Amino acid sequence: MLNGGPMNTKLFVGLTFYPDNSFAKTIESFRSRFDEKYQNTPYLHLPIVPPFEIEVQEVKKLQQELVEELESFYFENTANHSMQFTGLDVHEYKKNILLYLNPVIEDELSFCQESLFSICQSYITDRTKKMKDKKTFLTIGRFQANADLHSSIEMARKEFEEFTSLPFASICLFSKNNGIWYREADLISFEKPNDTFLQSSLVSL
Repeated sequence: MLNGGPMNTKLFVGLTFYPDNSFAKTIESFRSRFDEKYQNTPYLHLPIVPPFEIEVQEVKKLQQELVEELESFYFENTANHSMQFTGLDVHEYKKNILLYLNPVIEDELSFCQESLFSICQSYITDRTKKMKDKKTFLTIGRFQANADLHSSIEMARKEFEEFTSLPFASICLFSKNNGIWYREADLISFEKPNDTFLQSSLVSL
């Protein structure tokens, strides 16, 4: 930049999931067909703090603060966390129609999300760019026309007949580089669940 002003970077905080279970694989398979942003965000994740911009030199400090917050929040309690979903839903955003899975955000994660949101918010210097509280969901498809949407909803209903829960892998800070989101840092990692835990959390819609 000519004016020598501070450089900004775009970030968001996402909850990532372990990918090696059948529910995660079904989601990834569906996304690879119906979500054109699949290549740009290759990790299965749920955004818990929407994208925001801060100065590049603040990133490390923000990261440290988020890590401390999460460590005190999940103090030694990183086993057996998973997220249930309650069916499919549709959200219209600008000219896109998003097809998504509706997560059940339990109180614990909800409180955590609030505090991460306010920490990130405090780093945004540009008042006009403050984040609005966005709804949290897991997008599985993006459409421009209703006809495509309807046929893929039918398909999704079949493919997602049995909803299971997704086990947490990490809460991660993502940063954007040349239009692609990268994992900047895992802020906290969760233990990989054992199979019996996964089987007990099978839910049918």
